Amino acid sequence: MEGQRLGAYRIVRLLGEGGMGAVYEARQEPLDRRVALKTLHAEHAKKKESIARFFNEAKVLSRLEHPSIVQVSDFGYADDGTAYLVMEYLRGQSLAGRIRALSERGERLPLATALQICVQVADVLGIAHAQGIVHRDLKPENLMLVADPVAPGGERVKVLDFGIAKLTDDRSGVKTGTDQMMGTPAYMSPEQCAGAGGVDAQTDVYALGCVFYELLGGRRPFIADGLGLLIAMHMFEEPPPLLSIAPKLPKPIVELVARMLRKDKRQRPTMQEAAGELAKQLSRLSSGVAEIRPPYPVKLGSAETISLPAGVQASTIGRSNGQSIARPARTKAGILLSLGGLVVMALVIALWVNLIPARKVQPSGATTMQSVVQTPKPVPERQDLGVESSTSNETSPVVDERAGTSVRPVPKRPIANTAKNPQAGQSAQPVKKTLPKKRFGYEE
Repeated sequence: MEGQRLGAYRIVRLLGEGGMGAVYEARQEPLDRRVALKTLHAEHAKKKESIARFFNEAKVLSRLEHPSIVQVSDFGYADDGTAYLVMEYLRGQSLAGRIRALSERGERLPLATALQICVQVADVLGIAHAQGIVHRDLKPENLMLVADPVAPGGERVKVLDFGIAKLTDDRSGVKTGTDQMMGTPAYMSPEQCAGAGGVDAQTDVYALGCVFYELLGGRRPFIADGLGLLIAMHMFEEPPPLLSIAPKLPKPIVELVARMLRKDKRQRPTMQEAAGELAKQLSRLSSGVAEIRPPYPVKLGSAETISLPAGVQASTIGRSNGQSIARPARTKAGILLSLGGLVVMALVIALWVNLIPARKVQPSGATTMQSVVQTPKPVPERQDLGVESSTSNETSPVVDERAGTSVRPVPKRPIANTAKNPQAGQSAQPVKKTLPKKRFGYEE
């Protein structure tokens, strides 16, 4: 089909092929975008049940949002009736291919890498189970390892092929008979081997246990020559102990794998419990350096809310827009330091006041400066006899006409006797005597 067009998509090359369909690399020409295009084989395209199961994958993936789930962007029919799904194109390697490459060199995945892969898968499937979706065909071929610099270990697992996934609320429109067996026998749970009627979320826990067993031990839990024998081993036999083929494994990890492979599904942990235990073991293995996020619960039918830890600023707007930011409570040490500062400041002020020299006391006969609004004390009325001669060593007071006050003290001296010195009155300056009369309202 290379070069063939399916609607807006032109097929570039074949990527893989299975029993029901094939996956191609294609290019969405209007956007010039590379995509993965999955088609259904012609013999299955004529069956309504096969068509319904094929498009069921698009409906299932549309309900799941997780970075480790491949996204579907389109689905429909081509002009010739070919049914197709359009998914994101992944650049990476399947886990099955990684296992084969290591096995050819006689190697296995490091324990930390195996834990990291299973933690991510358990996290994805825990969310799917909370949405009522069971994968039912979990195996290394359906786990793609793609480069992701922000993911722990630099790789992210993508869970593929939800084509035979079961919706437990029966909203998919796909009905599976109780006598049908769906899945890959090497990773099928006992209840899945017995028939599809008892399949639920615990089936995926068993399948992940098989994958984990293979990553740690270098082989599958059960190996048989025929399909019937393999199914019987899943239903009635116990797998070889992991410590017998990998004696250096930590005991808690070995016990977790054994609980995931219990025959009775009620004795297995849930997928979310398994994810939490896997994350705990991975954190312990890395000595707490890499903290792994445990799976978070999903609540259906409620709006998603995000809560921030206490003490963290919930917005990056900042103080420029008047944002109110809580201040930390004052500590006891801060209060004592504040009181000490106040005491030191008070001592400095007291010393500064005591060191200032006291103002000199004016002589008893000195005339103090008076305000313009002050009324001088009345003095006995006397005749204006003038002032002493300019040749005298005594000086007359200097009067500030703007302020109306005397700025120089007038010392006491005897009144001149005009009878003995008749010329003294003639040498007086008449200009000076009018100012005090007008200024203070004196009358002769």
